[in-house]
Amino acid sequence: MKKLVFSTRILLLAALICLPNFALSKEKKDKKDGKASYRISLHVDGASDDTVYMGNYYAKGTYAIDTALNDGKGNYVFSRDRELFPGLYFFTNQKGKFFEFVVYHEKPEFSFNTKDDDWKKHVKVKGSKENEIFYAFHNERRSMTDELEAASKRMSEEEFKEFRNGMLKKNDSLMLKYISMYPDCMFTKMMEATKPIEVPLVNDKGDSLTATERWEYYAAHYFDNMPLGDDFIVRTPENVFYKKIEDYFNVTLKNTMPDFIISHIDAMVDKSRTAPEVFKYLVHTTSERFLQSNVMVYDEVYVHMIHRYYATGEAVWASPSSIDENVKRADTWEKILVGKQAPELILYDTLHHPHALSMECKRHQYTLLMFWSPTCGHCKVTIPEMHEIYEKYSKDYDIAAFAILSEPDDHTRPLWKKFIHQHNLDWLNLDGGECNVDWKEVYDVTTTPKIFLLDRDRKIIAKKFSPETFEGIIKNQLEKVK
Repeated sequence: MKKLVFSTRILLLAALICLPNFALSKEKKDKKDGKASYRISLHVDGASDDTVYMGNYYAKGTYAIDTALNDGKGNYVFSRDRELFPGLYFFTNQKGKFFEFVVYHEKPEFSFNTKDDDWKKHVKVKGSKENEIFYAFHNERRSMTDELEAASKRMSEEEFKEFRNGMLKKNDSLMLKYISMYPDCMFTKMMEATKPIEVPLVNDKGDSLTATERWEYYAAHYFDNMPLGDDFIVRTPENVFYKKIEDYFNVTLKNTMPDFIISHIDAMVDKSRTAPEVFKYLVHTTSERFLQSNVMVYDEVYVHMIHRYYATGEAVWASPSSIDENVKRADTWEKILVGKQAPELILYDTLHHPHALSMECKRHQYTLLMFWSPTCGHCKVTIPEMHEIYEKYSKDYDIAAFAILSEPDDHTRPLWKKFIHQHNLDWLNLDGGECNVDWKEVYDVTTTPKIFLLDRDRKIIAKKFSPETFEGIIKNQLEKVK
């Protein structure tokens, strides 16, 4: 499938080549007046296709929800006893012919007519005032596009550049005209959602805003033009909703502190509480985003998401087992966040002598706590690299190690001892087979290696770091308190 590309200025232009691998929508809902249904007919003059697909957008994808067969006269009827949820839909065939239509507040009992040579150009609708307005907008903009194309053939490069700038302004004016005339139409709300946020240069007192203040304003008002409280918005092309959300996290909130992110996430989610599908999308995808994050301090965001939205019963879409799993993980992570005191561990070394993590930390300025196994491919690379950096800085910065075998069984122990000898791992090596607590559960050791950096009081300074990052932590952070 060829991706749909949408300009920030020229909205809703799409070119779909084919849709061979649609995921079928299973959404179904009963209304108060009986079972929801739709009946949409399409007539294509000169049609030669046996099958036409009807689909919708959702976040970054396109999904088929129905197919219809040619009755031999170019007629295709789409009819099901299920609801068409608000959003932008489309018809397409295997040849890439394509046009969109809106489902919003009107009952989806529309009929469309078009011609086979150009579906978008000739489309007409009956039974939907909103789609009539939608196509009127397209027709006006198409004439501008045709004019632009003709000008490109007859004008010099410099003339065309000036002409194009004028047409872009004209296009913006057209969009603003329709937004003003039809503010309650879904497609104008989509266009409104793509408008950039205007950031003031001065505050209410007339004082100039600093760059930081302007950025904070932008972050706080990022969704001012986005109707997050209306479920249609999640069923729009990716540049309308999906990319806006992605940019919020990947650009606007990038490298900010957890408390700042949490406050802005909660404000974003609160805007969606009148739209169950948007609420579900934002809570679920945001929780997953920070579950998978490699930024050590962002575990706090995941913990917050689970405790606020899953543990409280607001994640009604999630199964009880999924909720229990996430809440259990969040409870565990909360105890091993950066800044928290690492739980006590008492284990035995290769000579079966006991060692307490608390005592090791008290004896040294910093302690590396590591869970690893010689059967773990990643560990085989990471642990020797960590040891090399440890050797380089341990004396100057008083760094100790508390290295725990994460697979304490009869098969792995000989490999563990051999690996220690081969790589001269002359730090404190401990067998994880006997401990005062279930360290796998307490430290959420589901993958290895898992590494923490602790201070004298067992406070977690850092985690989720690579050998290269560890060296950076030493140089940039520990140097300050050497």
